Amino acid sequence: MKKKILILLLFFISTFLYSQKKEKSTLYGIGAVYNFQTEGAAIDMRAKIPVWKNLFVSPRISYFPSFNLIHEYYAGADIGYNLFKYKKLRPYVFASAYYNNWINSSSFKSTKAKKNNFVAEGGGGIIFQFNCLYPFIEGRYDAKWKEGSLGIGIMLKFGECFKAKKVSEKKCAHF
Repeated sequence: MKKKILILLLFFISTFLYSQKKEKSTLYGIGAVYNFQTEGAAIDMRAKIPVWKNLFVSPRISYFPSFNLIHEYYAGADIGYNLFKYKKLRPYVFASAYYNNWINSSSFKSTKAKKNNFVAEGGGGIIFQFNCLYPFIEGRYDAKWKEGSLGIGIMLKFGECFKAKKVSEKKCAHF
């Protein structure tokens, strides 16, 4: 597990370094996820990397701690599309592929669920812009487990925004 976390951290760091050279920079964020079927809560870490026009890739890892009935983590990526922009609001849709490690799977008897699983998800969300902060809310549906979840969080865009000393001088590129 340590090796997988190290690989993911290296991926996030490399996307950060790569995005510093792009006109549209990458967003980095944290959040929380609530799974309605298992009644489980997770912490979430992600990046949103612009690829081409309205297309983006979002590597993501979510961890459902051991206080949940299902103790697991997800690691993978979304490929998404920004639908349109209205003022400081941008809705998006996405499709996802994830590796799922169900840590306490031996506590449950299931022919479908194993310790290591591949999961496809889809969904949509809305991201808002407030200066250099980008709060978001999104809904997801897991095709394998037939589960819906709701995520909320905040993303940041590093760069000019954090270099300015006065709020009036802060310049964050619009997304």
